[in-house]
Amino acid sequence: MSKEMNGRKLLLICMPIASLFFLTACAQTTQVYRSPKGYDFNKGEKLFLPDALHELSGIAFPAESSKHIFANEDENGLVYYFAPGEHQYQQIKFAKKGDYEGLAISNGYIVVLESKGTVYSFPYSDILQREATNVKVGKDLIPKAEYESLAASQSDSLLYIICKKCAVDKSSSKVTGYVLGLSKEGDFFKKGEFKIDEKQIDLISSLKGKQFRPSALTKNKRTNEWYILSSINKMLVVANDKWEVVGAFPLDPSLFNQPEAIAFDDSGSLYIGNEGGDKANKATLLKFKLN
Repeated sequence: MSKEMNGRKLLLICMPIASLFFLTACAQTTQVYRSPKGYDFNKGEKLFLPDALHELSGIAFPAESSKHIFANEDENGLVYYFAPGEHQYQQIKFAKKGDYEGLAISNGYIVVLESKGTVYSFPYSDILQREATNVKVGKDLIPKAEYESLAASQSDSLLYIICKKCAVDKSSSKVTGYVLGLSKEGDFFKKGEFKIDEKQIDLISSLKGKQFRPSALTKNKRTNEWYILSSINKMLVVANDKWEVVGAFPLDPSLFNQPEAIAFDDSGSLYIGNEGGDKANKATLLKFKLN
C-alpha cells in the first residue's frame, strides 16, 4: 500500500477523535462567577472561626460598632462575640439546647431565631454576663415550619424572617417572609408578610428547577437592598425594598462550601460565613471590602 493511502487512512481516523476532543473541551468551559455591585468575590479575605462555631448559623454586627462580630451555632443556646479574625471569644447563654439559626441585633436587643419559628430576645447589655437574665420568647407568631433567615432593619426596629421550607409555599413559585415588630421591652408582635418571586430569580439566573431555599438574610443599609443567601442553591439573591429581585449571583462552591450566615459591618464590608461541615474543616468567615 502506498504512503499516500496510509496517510489518508490515518487522517480519516484522527479527524473524528480530534472533533470529539474539541467538543468535550467546549462542554467543559469554566463557569464565570459574578459579584454584586461594589464587591469582588475573587478578592476576599478568609478568616477562620473558633472551633465552637464549627456549626455556624448566624452572624450580626451592632449598629454602633463593628469592633466585635456576634455569632451563633445551631445547638447550644449560646451567642458568641469576638473581634473578626480572633479566636478568643466571649459567650452568653440565652436558652437550653435546641436548633438555632438566624441572629440579629436591633433596638438594644440580641434576637435569635429557632428553626421552627420561635424567636428569642435578650438585652444587648446582658453580654457582660454568662447568662441572659431577661429573655423574652415569641411563640406562634409565624406558622410552624422550617426557617433559617433572620435580619433586622435598623431604621424601623422591624425583624424579617424568610421561609426555608413552609407549607404555604408548597405549590407556589413564591417564597413567603414574615415581619415582626420588636418593642422597647424586647417583646415581639406581628407586623405583616411579604413574598419573593422565584420566577424573578429564574429570569436572572436559573434555579435549575429547584425551589429557592434561603439560609441567611441581611440588609445593605447603603443601598437599602436585601441580600438573601442560599446554601442549598449556592446563590446570593439581591432584592430591593419592595422585595423585587434585582440580582442573582451563583456562588463558587470551592469558596462558598456551605454558606450559612451573612452580614455587613459599619464600613460596608460584606461578610459571608461558611459552616465547617466535615469535622476536618474549619468554619470560615469571608470578608469582602466595599470597592
